[in-house]
Amino acid sequence: MKIFARTALAIVGGYVGTSAIIAALAMIAVAMVGMERSEAATLGAMLGFVIYLGVMIWSFAEPALIRVTLWLGAVTALSLTLVLLLSRLPS
Repeated sequence: MKIFARTALAIVGGYVGTSAIIAALAMIAVAMVGMERSEAATLGAMLGFVIYLGVMIWSFAEPALIRVTLWLGAVTALSLTLVLLLSRLPS
């Protein structure tokens, strides 16, 4: 059961967390750095593979499953909050 939980967390949680992080990074690149939207989307797509791979490896390397769950949830919530706040800025 632990292997199933780790695998599900790595695949589903990693995907959700990575997409939230990438959305936040792309919005920061557009809003604060002044990058073009198309370039920010391309950069986000490239970084997404690296971040997702890192989350997958970390979720199996970390001995405590609860630590992975809490960190991934906190980073996802923080990233989504940042996306919400940045989306309210005037363009």
